[in-house]
Amino acid sequence: MPYRAQLLIMEISIEGWRQCVVDMVPAELVRFDEPMSRHTSFKIGGPADVFLAPRSYDDLLTCLEVVKKNGLPCFLLGGGTNILVADRGIRGVVISTAGLDSISVTGERLTAEAGARVEDVCMVAAEYGLSGVEFINGMPGSIGGAVWMNARCYGNSISEVLEQVEVVGEDLSLTTVSCDPSQFDYKRSPFQAMSGCIWQVKLHLKKGDRQEIYRKMEENHKDRVDKGHFKAPSAGSLFKNNHDFGAPTGKIIDELGLRGVTSGGAAIAPFHGNIFINQNNATAGDVLSLIRLAVEKAARERGIRLEPEVRLVGDWSPEELSFLTNVA
Repeated sequence: MPYRAQLLIMEISIEGWRQCVVDMVPAELVRFDEPMSRHTSFKIGGPADVFLAPRSYDDLLTCLEVVKKNGLPCFLLGGGTNILVADRGIRGVVISTAGLDSISVTGERLTAEAGARVEDVCMVAAEYGLSGVEFINGMPGSIGGAVWMNARCYGNSISEVLEQVEVVGEDLSLTTVSCDPSQFDYKRSPFQAMSGCIWQVKLHLKKGDRQEIYRKMEENHKDRVDKGHFKAPSAGSLFKNNHDFGAPTGKIIDELGLRGVTSGGAAIAPFHGNIFINQNNATAGDVLSLIRLAVEKAARERGIRLEPEVRLVGDWSPEELSFLTNVA
């Protein structure tokens, strides 16, 4: 089929999607051609065809219903901190959970909607004298995203304090999943294999000394500041660490001589080999070229396969991403 004909079909399809959304979703929850650069920590990303911003459980069900009823492609967006969105944007619908941010505490259990910021969850826990999430203080993003990714740092994982997760399934029914740490692994959770949407999480914390909790939170936040996590827009660590490689990925990238290397407006940070930054209006393509450089050089010179922790989301072509599977 000629390219122009393919494009025309896509345009008709997108207009059809938009009309479906207009007919079913309150106007205040809908944006069209929304730049994803406004919603990612990289400050990078082209437009989403349709961007939905639910503010309640009922809103979320309405958004999921329009997606299901019309068979629309859909991406669920958390805090936008662990993704690189293509310059061409995201086709179909993006549902942002940012407006779903309620947090409550009952005894030693903290319940948070998926879009609650990790920082806010930590602060509420501290206010109630509850210990167990100090290790993620200062980590950007949403608690739903942290659970989905099984966020880990300073020797701890969110799965260690995760008790239950409420998930809206494909049939729009709400299911409560009881969580066992053995179901999780390094940066992996059972929710990555599910088609549903995380609605709410329940953490089982422990009573602790409030001053000590605040002290540990501040210590972890300062460590992130000292490592340069907030010096420029980034997604934090770009690649996963693999203990089989004998060294952290940042050290490996340093040893490959790549720290400080630039491509367009992007750079492998001069202060940390595993943080890739948007230092001057970088494009997603700029960042991808650095990812490819690191992956291919590590394979060629060290015989190892670096695995991105950051998800490559949106309208990427198979050719652009082929290096992730073609390296030796």
